[in-house]
Amino acid sequence: MDSEIKKCSWRTIDDFTSLNEFNRFVAWVNEQVENGSAKEAPTLVPYLGGSAFEEKWLIHLESGQTWRLVWPDGPFHGLFEKVI
Repeated sequence: MDSEIKKCSWRTIDDFTSLNEFNRFVAWVNEQVENGSAKEAPTLVPYLGGSAFEEKWLIHLESGQTWRLVWPDGPFHGLFEKVI
C-alpha cells in the first residue's frame, strides 16, 4: 500500500501577462477538475481578506494542497497561489 503523499506539480503565477493567458489558464484549471485531478473547494478566506476579487479555490487531489485562482481586475493582473 502506497500511503506516501504525492507532490503537487502546480506552480505559483504571480501575474498573468494578458487576459488571453489567463483565459487559457482557466480552461486548463477546468480540465483538471473535469479529469479528476482537482476539485473545487469553498473559499474560506478571500484574497486580501475581502470580496473585491472573483476567486476560485481548488484542491490538488494527489497532494491535498489547496490553491486559489484570483481573477484579474486592473491594475491587478490575477494570481494563482497555494493557500497557506
